[in-house]
Amino acid sequence: MNQLPLALSGLGPPGFEQFWAGNNELALARLRALAQRPGADQVLLGGAEGSGKTHLLLATCDAARQAGCSVAYLPLSRLEPESLTEPVDADLIAVDDVDLALAGRGLAQWLFTQINRQHDRGHALLLAARGQVSDAVLPDLGSRLAQAQALYLNSPDDAARRAILLHRASCAGIPLEPAAADYLMRHAHRDLRSLLARLAELDREALARGRRITVPLLRELG
Repeated sequence: MNQLPLALSGLGPPGFEQFWAGNNELALARLRALAQRPGADQVLLGGAEGSGKTHLLLATCDAARQAGCSVAYLPLSRLEPESLTEPVDADLIAVDDVDLALAGRGLAQWLFTQINRQHDRGHALLLAARGQVSDAVLPDLGSRLAQAQALYLNSPDDAARRAILLHRASCAGIPLEPAAADYLMRHAHRDLRSLLARLAELDREALARGRRITVPLLRELG
């Protein structure tokens, strides 16, 4: 199958250094260790939308690749079902949007087979889901998922989203003033994905104008 490349954004690649851990330090440390020695580990990363699951899946894949491992990142929401008929071979396979496989029998069977394949070959599997994996339409899949090591990411509150905004800006070399971050928190959509997308847009606008991202600039841009 054609695997999707590791996603990049206007803020650069989502690596471990770009992830603001907050109170998710233990999950971050576990995934750093997984990337260095994937082995036969099977880890299930849970958390609400916007908690950073996709970021950490991509970061783990990138770090494992740099450590010399073969990796495959499979976001089920972006893959055509027919592309999942072929087996996937890699030292580390990261499957995003596992929720989609809980309700659809075809995806459920594919994921169940993939979990068994990785286990039999002594290779690692990293999964991410929002919901309860015990609700799988295929009971055998629910049983397999329950055997994985479970890590849960806490959802960021407003203070954490502000910290993440400033951290991502700093990592990307974007001169974002704290007062401008406060302004964005008050006037932009507060979900993290929208805030980071807006930050990338503002960076392009500021560069084009030869200015820093300040409150006066934000007021001009509306």
